[in-house]
Amino acid sequence: MVKKVYLIGMGPGNLKYLTLEAVDLIKRLPLFLIPLKSSKKTYLTEKRKEILYKIRKDQNFKIVEIPFPERKRSFQYKEAVISWRRKKAEILIKVLQKESTEEAGFIVWGDPSIYDGHIEIFKDVQKQIPIEFEIIPGISAFQILSAKHKIPLTKIAGSLLFTTPRGLKKFSEIKENTVVFLDNYESYRKFNQEDLKIYWGAYLGTEKEVLLSGRLSEIKEKIIELRRKLRKENGWIMEIYFLLPEDKIKDEE
Repeated sequence: MVKKVYLIGMGPGNLKYLTLEAVDLIKRLPLFLIPLKSSKKTYLTEKRKEILYKIRKDQNFKIVEIPFPERKRSFQYKEAVISWRRKKAEILIKVLQKESTEEAGFIVWGDPSIYDGHIEIFKDVQKQIPIEFEIIPGISAFQILSAKHKIPLTKIAGSLLFTTPRGLKKFSEIKENTVVFLDNYESYRKFNQEDLKIYWGAYLGTEKEVLLSGRLSEIKEKIIELRRKLRKENGWIMEIYFLLPEDKIKDEE
């Protein structure tokens, strides 16, 4: 049985965004667990494998692809997510008990600690079998988006808000610098502030990367049209954006 798992943040799918710690682990671990994505999302599985093969020239390691179920849509969102994570934990337990190596790497897109459920999933695993796990941070999409657009995310003595689209939908106005992950609801449509700018990006760090920025009131329809086109073409989309009130941008300058 596997006794320890390293949750390795791989960044956005580009080798140059891996940390040295992640590279060192990949070079020595005998087993890697990778979520098996179906249909057009197989890209997300293949990118993980591609990084492993680029680092491990010897190919003296084993890859186990794990067929996690897709999360079912539900009006009871939190309950559905908790149930989905428990099912993933059950599948992981069976895999970990079956394998004979003592250590394994679980490859996580981005950073395991930011907008990802695998830490909680492995805590559920720990409740049922004796296993340790360790977090290896990766470069997150918001760091790459900030670098690509060449903008700081904070101002002197200011604050920075991280939120999901479900949280954003509760706001009537954007008053502080805000980072939003994976907005399938296109929640930014509701904001008509003239002082609000958006910095948007999809598939960051990959060959599919797309960037847009400008005054939200002027380009939000363009973003909506583009993201829908990209999602249709690729079968999935990973996106992130910043909402920055313009007076805060001026303060930075």
